[in-house]
Amino acid sequence: MNYQKIYDTLVKRGQNRLLDGYIEKHHIIPRCLGGTDDDTNLVSLTPEEHYLCHLLLVKIYPNNIRLVKAAMFMVSANKDQQRNNKVYGWLKRQYSDYMKGPNNPTKINGAWNKGMTFTTSLRKTAISDEERKIISKRMKTKNPNAGVKPWNHPRATDYTKSIWKQADKIYEVWLQNNKPSYCRLHSLVRGTMYDNKTVGPFMNMVKYFRNGWVPTDDPEWREL
Repeated sequence: MNYQKIYDTLVKRGQNRLLDGYIEKHHIIPRCLGGTDDDTNLVSLTPEEHYLCHLLLVKIYPNNIRLVKAAMFMVSANKDQQRNNKVYGWLKRQYSDYMKGPNNPTKINGAWNKGMTFTTSLRKTAISDEERKIISKRMKTKNPNAGVKPWNHPRATDYTKSIWKQADKIYEVWLQNNKPSYCRLHSLVRGTMYDNKTVGPFMNMVKYFRNGWVPTDDPEWREL
């Protein structure tokens, strides 16, 4: 069966009509394959067509785990939609076969890389340099908060700002303790084990430090 031809037919039909009622936007070239968010790469489909397109993409690119996971998400059950068990089972087997095979990014030369989870390895190894450039460009053009310092970010809390106000002192602690990880830095500064509610600003701060940021040299920080 020519899955690409079926896919192209669905896309072309969607491009040459106007739909009434509920529609879903579909990336003709998936973002994981280098597609953009430009209107020329988007087509309006019915939810049934959108679902079918994602299944076809898995057929066309069976080794692309991101497309498999996207399709799995679409067939997961929720309060408005019951899971299609046969399709879900097929996708799960596709996913399982991928994880067992040589393409699994958590394996190196056939052995498990214990220091890496699937999520982190996918982020670090499965994205090509070209994809990274596309993602970076999209984030810079689409993200209204691009370039905004963490303490000025709309989601910054009083706690976050209070930590960033101490960045100069925390920077000295970081230097004096051989540039530790954010977990260790959190413990050194706060005297307690880190938790998800309080560690956030330390994660960002260590990234800044490692990129050469010095608080006292930053005019925006000095105004904090």
